[in-house]
Amino acid sequence: MRKKQCPDKVLTRREILKYGLYGSSAAVLPISFGLNGCGKQQTAEKPNIILISIDTLRADHLGCYGYERPTSPTIDTLASQGLLFEDVTSTSPWTLPSHGSLLTGLYPSHHTLKSFYTCLPSDVVTLAEILKSRDFSTGAIVNSFYLSQRYGFARGFDDFTYIKEIAHLRTPSEVGDQAIKWLSVSRGKPFFLFLHYMDVHSDYASLPVYEKLFDRRYQGIADGSTGQLMDFRFGRIKFSQADAERLIDLYDAGIRQMDDQIARLFGFLESRKLLSNSIVIITSDHGEEFLEHGGVLHSRTQYQELIHVPLIFCGPGIPESERIKHMVSNVDVMPTLLSMLDIPGPSSTDGFDLCNLWQRPNSKLPRRYLFAEASEHSFIPLGDNVRHDIKRSIRYPRYKLHYDRLTKETQLYDLQYDPGEKTDVVSEHTSLADSMFSDLENFMTTGRSGPLLPPLTPDETQHLKSLGYL
Repeated sequence: MRKKQCPDKVLTRREILKYGLYGSSAAVLPISFGLNGCGKQQTAEKPNIILISIDTLRADHLGCYGYERPTSPTIDTLASQGLLFEDVTSTSPWTLPSHGSLLTGLYPSHHTLKSFYTCLPSDVVTLAEILKSRDFSTGAIVNSFYLSQRYGFARGFDDFTYIKEIAHLRTPSEVGDQAIKWLSVSRGKPFFLFLHYMDVHSDYASLPVYEKLFDRRYQGIADGSTGQLMDFRFGRIKFSQADAERLIDLYDAGIRQMDDQIARLFGFLESRKLLSNSIVIITSDHGEEFLEHGGVLHSRTQYQELIHVPLIFCGPGIPESERIKHMVSNVDVMPTLLSMLDIPGPSSTDGFDLCNLWQRPNSKLPRRYLFAEASEHSFIPLGDNVRHDIKRSIRYPRYKLHYDRLTKETQLYDLQYDPGEKTDVVSEHTSLADSMFSDLENFMTTGRSGPLLPPLTPDETQHLKSLGYL
């Protein structure tokens, strides 16, 4: 693919438009990771690390994961030039515990971030702390209260910026602008930049040019606002299948707007010649429900629409146009990155180094179960443990067992033949279900409690109410 030449400065709006962004159906800005592609190391120095988490992004709504709608041309391009993991399970269906796993390599039961009343314990080491100790310049720009300094996520970052989420925001968040500003400063050493975007999260609202791309001429009540989605959740209104399709249209429009923001960021990285020595990871914390199992939003169940997330690696040392089918977890990201950098990780971690899956053909990971936990059902004090972490799941490899701690009910699904988890086969595989439940019980005994935080301030409480969290 031929590269367009970009000026060696921050792209202006006119230049962004020139590259076909902001809803254009034209091809996105070409992206290249150096003359020899993603699979070749361009320099002997340590590569930069750019970790991008797009909140609430379902894997199955991206073209590179088989989606037929044009939601993600830029992300699809990145996937085609790098390594895509097809079967990635998040440890939790909501932001705080899932990001805790991404940045520590631990399950929520072990890093303790299961509720917004707890923070990271001092003995849990984060990816940023490790890289800072190895002389990386570290920066984070986050767009969620759950990733703010309150919960310990600022540890290890030289620069930490929390951009407060705003309800009903149609225009792109400031994360991209702040990222370009941070990247514009030369630091003379490798950097680790963590970017978290809330743009796809509800409210499902984007610029009209994007919404028109996915408009099915709907007439009905669904408006994509978090408040209305919460009304549905609490039984105050009902949604039809047509309403669910409208929500999907608005959600897909938000993905496309977000995708253009990723194109803008990569246009800048290309202009500064940073891509040839930068490892880029794109992922998400969880997905979103659109009535697949009767619900909307996220956080309450462990079905695939909520915990199947994307994971894409690009950069020096990464193979090009390769896909890995092996089931993995977001706890694997930290140990894999550290292995790629030849940096020892913590002595205890739940994640696995995935490098062998592409460096050694036909290699396999050790036998493992994948767990998901830390559902959020009601916002009440942590002392009532049952109200938090009600739903859990365990998977290996094609079978997935769900467990409800309140009702004691178990469900078993065969993901190979029933990826939508519609048919419970627990009665047909009782021995398997009993064995998986025993392993889940053993896992449940390994948890611990984290340090309790002070109560939310009135301003924090009002902010979370405006977002539908309270």
